[in-house]
Parts: sequence; C-alpha cells; structure tokens
Amino acid sequence: MARWMMLLALSMALTGCPTTYGDDDDAGDDDTTAGDDDTGDDDTGDDDTGDDDTGDDDTGDDDTTDPPCPYYESQEEEYSPIQTVGSGLPPGAGNLLWDRPASFTYLGAFSGQPGQPASHEGVDYVHDDPIVGHVQVHAAADGQVIYVRLGCPQSSLFSPNQSLRECGAGWGNHVVVDHGGGTVTRYAHLHPGATVVQVGDTVYRADPLAEMGNSGRSDVRHLHFELGKDTDGLDPCDHAQSFERVHDSELLDFLP
Repeated sequence: MARWMMLLALSMALTGCPTTYGDDDDAGDDDTTAGDDDTGDDDTGDDDTGDDDTGDDDTGDDDTTDPPCPYYESQEEEYSPIQTVGSGLPPGAGNLLWDRPASFTYLGAFSGQPGQPASHEGVDYVHDDPIVGHVQVHAAADGQVIYVRLGCPQSSLFSPNQSLRECGAGWGNHVVVDHGGGTVTRYAHLHPGATVVQVGDTVYRADPLAEMGNSGRSDVRHLHFELGKDTDGLDPCDHAQSFERVHDSELLDFLP
C-alpha cells in the first residue's frame, strides 16, 4: 500500500538507532565460528617437540565463498526513501520472458508520474479468498537473488496487520531478484517463515520464492510486486533499501 503517507510520521518518531531483535544489522552474518571453540583447549603438557607443521595440508580447505549474508533478519522498523518513478520499462526488461508472480483475486494498480516520487511503488496481487490457505509467490523472470529480508511478523492474513507495520521499511518480509542489465524485482509482504531462497541463489521464471503474506504495512494478504531499475546493487547485510527507479510492471508482456 502507499508508503509515502506513513514515512513522515515514521521519520518523526524514530530517534537514534532502531531496536533490532536477533542479530543487529548483521542478521544472517554470524561471525561466531561454529566448531571453533577455544574454551577448554588445554595446551598444558602439549609437546610440540617434533611436531612438523610443514606437513599440514590445507589443500582440502574449502575456500568457496558464500554470500556475506544469505539474508537479513531483523524486526527493525526502518525508513527507506520513497522511490522515483521511471519512464517505460527498465533497460533490458523487454528482452526477458515474464510470468505473473502470483495468483490473485484482484490487482491494486501502480501509481505515479515519471520523475516524481511514486504514490504506489508497485502492483498489488491481492488474494483475499480465505478458502485458499496458501498462495505461492514465484520469480517473475530468470535472475539471481540479491536481497532477502526476514524477521517481520504478521498478526493475521485477512485484516490489517498490527505487528510492526514498518518492519522492513513497510515492505515486511521481502525478496529482491536481479534479472541483469539493471532490471530488478521486489516481492514484498511475504508470509513469515515461508521464504525458500537466499542471497546468491539462481532462480528461473516460475521458481518458488516464498508464500504470500500480510507482513509489514499491509491490510490483507497480498504480494506487493515492484519492477525496478538498480545498477548500484543492494547490500545484503543491511536494512531494506530502495531502487533507483520503479516502473509500472503492467507494461510488461506477461506470458498467458
């Protein structure tokens, strides 16, 4: 739902550093090395005489680099600037094959004028049928996961969320996918505990990402889907971040 209406009040309310729960600002980047506990190591009596360190073979060490933060998990209610509307489609978006990212009962439209702050930064895929217990969220096109935000609760599925509405800068739990050439997508208000990807994962069109939820600034179960341009990249170890531009995803030529 429109973020600009809440941001002024939020920015006035926030003082100092927001309180986070779990791993503050470095959620998912646990520097405590599992299995490397020196407590209780007793070097008394260790006889290093004759120990030949030249034979230590580190060739078996796996130096494969994992993402610095596979996700950012926090209950922080933070601020992220309102995104500016871009004209047409992001560069390269027209060269990709696109699927709609979720089923829905109705859509909430993108709103804003090029060059101005968006009044609604994405398209809402609302699914308010309680008979359908779970609604899967899919990757809209091939790409790589570059940001995952977790830790935002929800109070219910079909009424306004009352739990930390500004968690994740109002997006709640969300995933960002980079499709190349500066084209990115955001999948927001995801159900707590239902995200199945992490930073660095390669995803293909229609691959599952998560489950539709009602976290963040949300009033009913829905997916807030953003199509954006971002060439600077997002920090996977930091709080929620805005794109350079957002575009109306209804301009895409979705496959039937």
